Order: sequence, then C-alpha cells, then structure tokens
Amino acid sequence: MTTRSERQREAFDELKAILTGGGYEVEFILVEGTRDVDALRYLGVTAPIDVFSHVGQVEHDVAANISAKARSVLVLTDFDETGVGLARRITELLVAEGVQVQIELRRKIGCLMGILGLKTVESLDNWGVKKD
Repeated sequence: MTTRSERQREAFDELKAILTGGGYEVEFILVEGTRDVDALRYLGVTAPIDVFSHVGQVEHDVAANISAKARSVLVLTDFDETGVGLARRITELLVAEGVQVQIELRRKIGCLMGILGLKTVESLDNWGVKKD
C-alpha cells in the first residue's frame, strides 16, 4: 500500500516528466503570469512559453499571435475558477485559429496537480523544493 507522500512523489515525477518532454506534441505553452514561467523553467521545461496576461492585448489578439508561432499549444493556466475560465476562452479562440490545443494533456496535468494539492502553476516550484 502506497502512502500519500509516495503517491504525491509519483505524481510530481510524472508531472515533471510530462512537462519536460514526455512525448507529447506540444510546441508552445501558454501560462497566466511570469511566476508560472519561472516555475516551469525551474522544473526544466525548455519548450517556448508565453504569458497570457500581456497588458493591452485582448484575448483574440493573443490567440492570433500564438497561432502564428505554433500549431500545437498547451494552455496551462491555473486550476482555480479564474484559470479554468481563462483556459476555456483562450482554447475556443485558439481552435478557431486552427491551433491544436492539448485539452486532454491539460486534464492529465490538472489531475496530477490535484494529487499534489496544488491549483496554481507557480506553486510547482515550491512543491519541488519541499519534496526534493
């Protein structure tokens, strides 16, 4: 029987493997803020990452800019109410622009983060520090 701590370690290791090139066809990751970028870089993510919250840009413009950069995108906003709503809106816009959005991968990451007790992407680096 595995302990909660062991399940969390396994979930964190799987999450880290996914984000650092776990065989998924993700050309680009979209996050909410710069702290999210920092957390992902801390974990070893090398894929291009952009921040959604560019001041002065409307969501449609963000989607158009991303569609010019990549054909496959992981929308990795937080898993709180605000982040889920943002992910839903930007996903619709990206799909309308012809971008393949990795919806199932987002769900998988959300499940793993749930095991870790996390809702925000930026908190991943803190979890890694505590558990490493």
